[in-house]
Amino acid sequence: MQKLTITALALACAAVLWASFASPDHATSGSTAAGVKLTPCHIDGVKEQLRCGVYNVFENRRTRTGRKLPLKIVVIPARQPHPDQGPIFYMAGGPGETATELAGFVIDGGDADEHDIVLVDERGTGDGHRLDCKSPGSDDNLEGYLNGPFDPAAARACRDELAKKYDLSQYTTPNFADDIDEVRAAMGFDKININAGSFGTYAAQIYMRRHGEHVRSAYLTSLVPLSNRVPLFHAQGAQWGLDQLFKECDEDVACHAAYPRFREDFAAVLNLVRKEPVATWVKHPVSGARTEIKLTERGFADAVRVMMYRSQRAREVPFLVEQALAGDFSPFAEAAVRASRDIYTGARMGLHYCITCNEFVRRIRSEDVEPVTRGSFLGTWRVRDQMAACENWPKTDLPADYFEPFRLEVPAVLVSGDTDPASPPKWGEEVKSFMPNAIHLIVPGGAHTPENACTRSIRSQLFRTGTTQGLDTGCMTKVQPAPFKLPPRPKSNS
Repeated sequence: MQKLTITALALACAAVLWASFASPDHATSGSTAAGVKLTPCHIDGVKEQLRCGVYNVFENRRTRTGRKLPLKIVVIPARQPHPDQGPIFYMAGGPGETATELAGFVIDGGDADEHDIVLVDERGTGDGHRLDCKSPGSDDNLEGYLNGPFDPAAARACRDELAKKYDLSQYTTPNFADDIDEVRAAMGFDKININAGSFGTYAAQIYMRRHGEHVRSAYLTSLVPLSNRVPLFHAQGAQWGLDQLFKECDEDVACHAAYPRFREDFAAVLNLVRKEPVATWVKHPVSGARTEIKLTERGFADAVRVMMYRSQRAREVPFLVEQALAGDFSPFAEAAVRASRDIYTGARMGLHYCITCNEFVRRIRSEDVEPVTRGSFLGTWRVRDQMAACENWPKTDLPADYFEPFRLEVPAVLVSGDTDPASPPKWGEEVKSFMPNAIHLIVPGGAHTPENACTRSIRSQLFRTGTTQGLDTGCMTKVQPAPFKLPPRPKSNS
């Protein structure tokens, strides 16, 4: 399954601990295409022997002086290599996920069957340049996970601490794109393929805009175009995803029989937490101890949005709503903490601020918020929280034409989930409008970054052929959504 990370923030992240990288002494000495020294290594959770290395780039790419950033590289060797088809560069999401920590997850996607996979840590995410900040939520404050990750005081403290060591104006997507291209050249590749999901698709678009002549093909899931202005449309997307969930439950015989008033019952539970926070409890995700928490309106609403990032979790929402309506909020609260904890601990928040504040949030006007959040269950708080947190974040250096329209000629498969709350299919359609050699596929019952046997088959064809012409996408009509969670059957008296 493709990862999301925060993005919600965008993307959820399944972190795989880093182990046994090549020493920085083995890396090239700077930003020349002098090659990348890779040595055998093992990553926790991965059986195969991989190859690891470090490549140094200048923090300030324009002056090419001062601090250098050691970008970690992991290469997953192909089991049956086809060097003429080029490697696959995987671009992580967030923004703020650490690509090299996703090796185990990426291997499970099957791309390494025929292609080398290259993971390169984005500037701001790896050892020696990790822009980490303390999150409002923690295992000592479970309620903090349910109130979103953005707090102006925490953002100011993060800025002040990071600015002592790093030039925060240099942590941009264009600079990351140029870093990747420098690594590509240093590794001796002329053409590469790209696999990206969620906010990684945005980075991929910027890379193709700047270095498209070196991209053979691209597979992009849950699209985030520059026009999205994250998080302005989060509430609208979440409402769209929930409405789709209502519709699919109504059309599913078993779900409709179990939850005939799902839409009305959801509204009733939302009204309960809107009136006053509900006291409930959860099992602590680490210790298992009973932990008392209060579930607020914003905590409930954001938890529903986050749960819908994953198809299986989305299909549990009707069951959890009915439990809450019957007076037991504990199952919902426990699922909420688990989902929000997964999402909001997977990214380096300093880099997330650098990119979202400057490349998206600063283009949101206060008067833009109410019209696009009106009538949504999430409301305005999520976007206004992020706007407030970004208010004093340092500005980054972006190209003068950065926000102008552009066209990409790369052959690409664009994939959307039909219940995705963060990247609804409309964004895939928009990207298709400026990628004339792309096709757009919508996965039935798919949530954020949907992944199944059909999508893997199509991706394999794309990377094998390097073209969207003649791709067999017929399996998409046979994809079945995950089943809804139903109440347990009453025990028989016989």
